[in-house]
Order: sequence, then structure tokens, then C-alpha cells
Amino acid sequence: SEHMDPATGRVQSMRPGCGGFGIRNFLTLFLSIELSKAAKSWEAAEASGDAEAASLYARMVELFTAQLDESNPVLTAISDAMAAEGDALERGDAAAMEKFKAEKADGQATLQKISHKYSDLMAELRTAKRA
Repeated sequence: SEHMDPATGRVQSMRPGCGGFGIRNFLTLFLSIELSKAAKSWEAAEASGDAEAASLYARMVELFTAQLDESNPVLTAISDAMAAEGDALERGDAAAMEKFKAEKADGQATLQKISHKYSDLMAELRTAKRA
């Protein structure tokens, strides 16, 4: 696919991509949905006077919010590394491409650690609820 660069008037080819809805958006969407569900449940529990359930859902809101906050800069770094890797590929700069590929992999590993951390915290919360 091609587009015209408005600054130069030249036609440039466009690098193929995922259409803009990649892991960053998917994870953010998923966590936002879970956060909204927990917030609605918290509100309903408070309205019904169920303090125990309200406390549980309040903690869930805290955890989902914290995960979003902690994940966001990592997702940004992954996205930036992916773009830089693509730019390096276009330039034929193998060393830079490998550098950004490694940065992307590091970011993905960090994101996995964050995901496991919050998955474990949520499991502990659910286990405490049953006890």
C-alpha cells in the first residue's frame, strides 16, 4: 500500500502492520472491561449493604487499576521497540534491528512477570473470599 507524504508530495510505501490493534490495545481493553465489571459489582454490593462483597470488589478495582498502571509503560516500550525494529529493518541496519528485537523481548518478559504477579494476587483474593 502507498500514501502521499504531505510534506514532500512524494508517494511512499507503507509498512504492513496489524492495523493498530495489537497487544497494547488488547491488554488495555481486557483490563478495562474487568475493571468496569469489578467497579459495577462494588457499587451494587455497597448499594445492597454487603460490606464483605464491597470490600472484595474494591480490592479487585485496586488490583486491575494497579496492573493497568504498571503495564502501560512496559507496553509503550514494547510498541516503541517494535517500531524501531521495523525502521532498522527498512534501513538494513542489522545491529540496530537486533538491539530493538532484544528490547522488545525484554519488555515482553517484564509484561509476563507483571501478568503473573497480578494473576497470583487475584487468586489469593479469591481464595481468601472462600475461606
